[in-house]
Parts: sequence; structure tokens; C-alpha cells
Amino acid sequence: MNLPIADAATRVGLSPENISRALASYVRSILSGNSPYDRFVNGERTALSVTQQTGLQLFRGKGNCTACHVGPNFTDERLHNTGVAWRDGQLNDAGGGEGRFKTPTLREAARTAPYMHDGSVPTLEAVVDFYTDGGRSNPSIDPEIHPLRLSTEEKQALVAFLKSLSGVVTR
Repeated sequence: MNLPIADAATRVGLSPENISRALASYVRSILSGNSPYDRFVNGERTALSVTQQTGLQLFRGKGNCTACHVGPNFTDERLHNTGVAWRDGQLNDAGGGEGRFKTPTLREAARTAPYMHDGSVPTLEAVVDFYTDGGRSNPSIDPEIHPLRLSTEEKQALVAFLKSLSGVVTR
């Protein structure tokens, strides 16, 4: 008999809440390290290409990515409205309230497409375009979200840097 996973889990006594907790615990146990970025910040100056180093400068500077993506996990663990849930003049998903969603880690981002809470952005390049354009304007958008006016070369460098955050995954 083919039951949807939730129905099968409930049938054997697992609640959706317990399944969610178990999955969250498992995901928290996955670690990524020894990425080119990690090696670079630990003194291996050749671990990042010149393009990736330019992307790191953009990430920390003009791109203002560190307003939300900070620390070793590249997340502030807070909720933000970037406009991704705003479409056709209305909010399509309230998320944590007013279209706010938790800032994801950028560790392994190059391996985790599609992006955003709803998978609506297919590539890292499209994510960078989304933020370069200033997200999606709406009445509750975070004040940190605004057009970045990045050139094609700057966007490519930022994507190259984001790819440098992929390393060795352990469980």
C-alpha cells in the first residue's frame, strides 16, 4: 500500500511535529568545513582566486550581505522581508509575519538550489540578480534591502565567492 509519508508516519505513531523535530536535528548535525573560504581566512592566501576575493570584498562592502549573513554560518538567525513572498501587489506567504523568513546559512549554498523559502529562485546568479534589483518592493521590506547596482563583473565575482563557501560535508 502506497501512503503519503505523513499518513504512513502517523499510522506508526509519528506526529508531523516529531518528524519535523527529527529532521531539524539531523540537518543541524551536518557540518561543512575546509572550504576555500575557511582556508583563506585561516591564512592560506591562495585558497581564493582573485575573482573570489573581489566577491568577498563586495559581500562585505557594496553588496551589504553582512547585514544578514554574518558569523561562521553566514546567518543572523533572524527573520527578514526581502520581498520574495510579495507578488502581484499582495503578500502570498506571511512566513514569520509580514513576509519575513529566516536568513539561511550560505554554507554549501552552491549545492542547495533552488533558493528562497519557496524555491522560486533557480540559481545563485538569479539570487544575486534578485538582490541587485533590491528584492521585491513591498510595504514591509527590510530597510537593508535596496538596489545594489552591481555590474555584470561584480555579480560574477559575488557568485564566485558564494561558491567558495562549499567545503567538505560531514555528518
